[in-house]
Formats: sequence, C-alpha cells, structure tokens
Amino acid sequence: MASAFLAGGCSPSGRSRQTGSPEGFAARRWTIGFSNASETNTWRTALRESIEETVAAYDNIDLLVTDANDSPAKQVADLEDLLAKGVDGLIIGAANTHVSNPAIEECSRYGIPTVIVDRKVSTDKYTTFVSTDHTWMAATALEKLIEFIGGRGKIAIIEGLPGAGPAVERNAGYDQVLARHPEVEAIRQAGDWSRASGQRVMENIVTANPDLDGIHFDGGEMAVGGVQALRAAGIEDDDIRAGKPFLTWNDGYNGGLKLIRAGIGKFSVQHPPRLHGRLCVESLVRIFRGEPVPKEQPMKLDFITPQNVDQYVELDKPDDYWAL
Repeated sequence: MASAFLAGGCSPSGRSRQTGSPEGFAARRWTIGFSNASETNTWRTALRESIEETVAAYDNIDLLVTDANDSPAKQVADLEDLLAKGVDGLIIGAANTHVSNPAIEECSRYGIPTVIVDRKVSTDKYTTFVSTDHTWMAATALEKLIEFIGGRGKIAIIEGLPGAGPAVERNAGYDQVLARHPEVEAIRQAGDWSRASGQRVMENIVTANPDLDGIHFDGGEMAVGGVQALRAAGIEDDDIRAGKPFLTWNDGYNGGLKLIRAGIGKFSVQHPPRLHGRLCVESLVRIFRGEPVPKEQPMKLDFITPQNVDQYVELDKPDDYWAL
C-alpha cells in the first residue's frame, strides 16, 4: 500500500513543505486536502463547513474535499487521489484507527504536514492531532446519568458507530464507569450517530425494557431520534422531565440543546465541530508559515445543562445547526 501512496504523489517536490516563513507563505498558492470519514451525521458536515469557511478567508489557499462515506477502502482511494494532486497539507478524519496510516507515514517521510481531526489513528507520524478526549467525555456524561438515578438501576447506552475511533474511545469510558457501579445494569447497543439510528435502536430497547431508569446517547442527534421513539412508546415529555427515564448525551447538536432547554435532556458534554475545523486549518497555516504546532491539541469541553443551555442553543436555527 505504501508504494501506491508514493506513486500517487507523496514524494519530494524540490521544496521543504514543512518549513517556511510568513513571506514564503504569502508568496505562493497552497492546496489543502481534507479527507472526511463521512457525512452520514451532521457533526461531520459542520466540520467540513468550518474547514471550508476558514480556508475561504485566505486568498492563496485552495481546498480539495473527499467523503469516504465511512468506507475504509474509499478513504484509501481518496487519500491516494489527494496526494496525486500534490496537496501541501492534509486534514484527515479517519474512517477507522488504521486506514490512513500508510498515507500519514509517507507524508511524514516527505515533509507534508498532516492534521488528524477528531478520530484517533494508530500511527504517531502525524504532525498534530486536533480532538476532544472522547474517553473522558463519555465517562463524565455517563457518571452524571448514574448520579441522576441514585447509583443503581437499569440504563441503556446507545453507542456510536462500531469501529470508529471516537466510538471505541467512548466505549472504553463507558466500560470504566460501569466497572465502578456494579448495581447498575446497562443495555448497550450501537447506532451510527444519526437521528434515524437513535430512533431505531431506542425503539428496540424500550420495547424489551420499558422499565429503564436512564438512557445515555453517544450523540445529541441520536438523542433526538431516541426521544421520538420514547414518545411513540407512550412515554410523555412530562415523564422524561421528571426523570422517568433520565436522559443524557454527548455534544452540542442544536436539536439536542432544544430538548435540554425544554427540560427533557438533563446533561451533555460539548463536542464542537466548528472549533475543530477552524483549528485544523489554522494549524496548517502556522506550519506553512514555519511556526511550530503542538503534537496534541485537545479541546476544552463545556458541560451543558438546563441551567446554562441558553448560552449554547440557537432556537431560531434548525436542529441540524452547530453553533460551535
């Protein structure tokens, strides 16, 4: 596979792409490639939009975008194509933890900077990693749910896309929390972070488990679908407001924030796609200018509750809007 990437253009070009100066940056055009794992959920669409908007502020940067549609094989082909087109830097949202490793390692060899965003990879040859601490985020939200139910009872966890880096890391956080709470019974099933999967999985779980004390969703978009399923099962909004069952989730999906404002959701940990996208582009610009960037760039995460949700929610925006 490595030879395919070499043939595709990740080779010496007569200039050092990972060193530069402000004057050198201004003197030429640059091309950034963004290999997106998918746009099957709105978080990743907002990430792509933020990257596009940030690039548009520079009149000497071009952007090439690909969508792997959650297919590792498609992402390999996408990366080969981007490198064949001679990109000066790559932003990669990996479909899984290993699929992009050959491209990253070849780019490291030839001085093409790589920014890994959101989803962890299993090589350390990238230039910088822009992300949140998914394990901590998931553990924090699930601990809050268990606090709500008094440390014992039956809960459901609607997990993210199997095999995707964030889902693997968040599931590890859930494992850690559940190991500390033996009096909590957890029914766990995976979705794909979409509203449709949240509704479908929740329908299956609530049919077999009408006595749930709490439910945690791996994303706010799934939570919106899950609430639709609970309503269809005869559980009214006032019941959910009263904690029958309690609901928590991860991220700042606007539809989920509206539920928190209505008292239906009780707690979420922010996961901001637009801040991720902006920092990815700004990191590459710094590299093009010859400035250092840290190997790891973790995001600060806020807790969102009914008491502070007005700082985050956009009531006049659609559910799929991401403010940050």
